[in-house]
Amino acid sequence: MNPSKTFRSKGKLLLTGEYTVLDGALSLAIPTQLGQSLHVHFAKERNNKITWLAYKNNGELWFKAILDIQNKKVEQTNNTAFSDNLLQIFLQVQKLETPVFNDDFGYECETQLEFPENWGLGSSSTLINNIAKWAKVNPYQLLSKTFGGSGYDIACADAESPITYQLQDNKPITKEVFISSKISDNLLFIHLNQKQNSGEGIRHYRQKERSQQLIEGISDITRQVINPKCTFEEFSTLMMEHEKMIADFMEIRTVKERLFPDYPGFIKSLGAWGGDFIMAEKIKTSEKYFKNKGYKVIKKYDDLLI
Repeated sequence: MNPSKTFRSKGKLLLTGEYTVLDGALSLAIPTQLGQSLHVHFAKERNNKITWLAYKNNGELWFKAILDIQNKKVEQTNNTAFSDNLLQIFLQVQKLETPVFNDDFGYECETQLEFPENWGLGSSSTLINNIAKWAKVNPYQLLSKTFGGSGYDIACADAESPITYQLQDNKPITKEVFISSKISDNLLFIHLNQKQNSGEGIRHYRQKERSQQLIEGISDITRQVINPKCTFEEFSTLMMEHEKMIADFMEIRTVKERLFPDYPGFIKSLGAWGGDFIMAEKIKTSEKYFKNKGYKVIKKYDDLLI
């Protein structure tokens, strides 16, 4: 192994298929330009320990820990909850028969997040994917044994374009797709000033009886959206239909009904409803409208996504 290695994974946004992607709906996901990097090098001491430093996008050190892998314990930390999670990730990595723990070792690791941690773009998935690349284990298996989820965020981590993602017999199927500029040029992405707990949203979804009709409906919307002949007007109609289908099934109000009832264009929730980013139709007064309501993070497609 080289004395030093760096790994990087991209973040993600799910444009169609929130929640239903867990049950096999064909979904549209797009990697973000920003992601997270992991820098690994050998420590001087081969003491079977990992020293871990994690930095925010502004360069602030927010987490540090020393993990004793051999004795399965956290030796030092400034964040018990996260260090316990990190230790469990590495214990699962061991079970996946990684070569990085074959001999006596000592590692010093640094992670650098490229986006604010409350943006919901995949701080966990980029971490899992980077560790999997370093340890040479299957990232989908590692995700399944740790945070869980559909795996679309793992698929985005190394993607070079928008993708469709679908679970077939619990196996991820991905395909590169193209989003026309006639659609992407008319979109804005607005952060809602809070991070939504995706686990809570998934639990709420799982409490509902599985709907094959919903899964097929969302899949059909995705197929229409990625059709090269899809116009922006058709795209807008499909997004409003998608929003209503999920809202009706989840028995919750749409984000437009709750926060932006007077907005003249369409608005669609992304990912776990209730936080993170939303997608909106770009109109002349969009930025003024959202800023007046206290939402300062407003991104064009080309500024945020690949």
